Amino acid sequence: MFVYVLRRLVIAVVLLWILSVITFVIYLQVPADPAGFLVDVQHASPAQIAQAHHILGTDRPAVVQYEKYVVRLLHGDLGLSWPTVVFSNGHIEGEPVGTIVWRAALVTGSLVLGGFILLLLVAVPLGTFAATRPRSMLDRLTLGLSVAAISTHPLVVGLLLQLFVANKWKLLPASGYCTVPHPSAADVQAWKLFAPTGTPAPCGGIGQWGWHLLLPWFTFALFFVALYMRIVRARMLEVLDEPWVRTARAKGASELRVIRSHALRNAIAPVVTMTAMDAGMAIGIAMYIETVFGLPGLGRTMIRALAGFQGYDLPVILGVTLVAAAAIILLNLVADIVLLAIDPTVTRRGRGVQRALGRAA
Repeated sequence: MFVYVLRRLVIAVVLLWILSVITFVIYLQVPADPAGFLVDVQHASPAQIAQAHHILGTDRPAVVQYEKYVVRLLHGDLGLSWPTVVFSNGHIEGEPVGTIVWRAALVTGSLVLGGFILLLLVAVPLGTFAATRPRSMLDRLTLGLSVAAISTHPLVVGLLLQLFVANKWKLLPASGYCTVPHPSAADVQAWKLFAPTGTPAPCGGIGQWGWHLLLPWFTFALFFVALYMRIVRARMLEVLDEPWVRTARAKGASELRVIRSHALRNAIAPVVTMTAMDAGMAIGIAMYIETVFGLPGLGRTMIRALAGFQGYDLPVILGVTLVAAAAIILLNLVADIVLLAIDPTVTRRGRGVQRALGRAA
């Protein structure tokens, strides 16, 4: 198992490196002048524009820029956000990209994790119940609802929930995000002095945090629940027809025990695999949901980095891309380890396939 995990970690590092190179190369092809973050490129002199490029480090060859970025990255430094950079007294100051991306990742992680938990709490019982009563009215009803849910874009689902549940029925907050820690007095004072009219007051606490995330969680779960419910149902139908399940019933085991102790454990492996495979889609769906409900996650952070009037904020774009990719790769690795714990024959089957391919070659 140690060799298996080590091999996956090496592959993960190589994938992240390839992704960073691709992102860097694509950025270099974008016709935008990053000097616009420091000077007005339409009115500044060539010397001022050259100085701005020197401060940002974009006057060096692309290979040198990427080399310096990788060196900083190995030391845990993602650089500074270009729109916040200030050059004074020979020093460069600005907001660290690591801080920006970490704050956004906590929001996106809260949305995805809570949404997946809610999804599994709904999909696994419904799929199991439908498998015990195949072709019944309940089974057909859940099939129809699942097709409708998976055919609807999460943006539409979020807007409908926001319109009726939040705005019309006033059951849940329509938008906004509350941090788990309570806001400090300085945050409240800054809101009173500088926040635009209509900006909600800063909030915090575990209760307010969960209360503001309920609608985003429901939106996330509704998009995936249909697929997972059908997977659980299909796998449960296969497992319930296995000889060892019939043997357990013949020995007098109750139906609840057969399902809980025998069938469900063997049917849950595809769900674990699908959870890892859907990690990338989940982060993409979370970005849509963040837009609808005004959550300051990775999606909104990336949009702001791409939609700046002065240009594209490359350090933030690279930071969000690498963090999202690392999360997807890590989730796949965790899913593989969990699947290995559920079914220890996974690696043996993998080695058997490799030997068969070698003989065929």
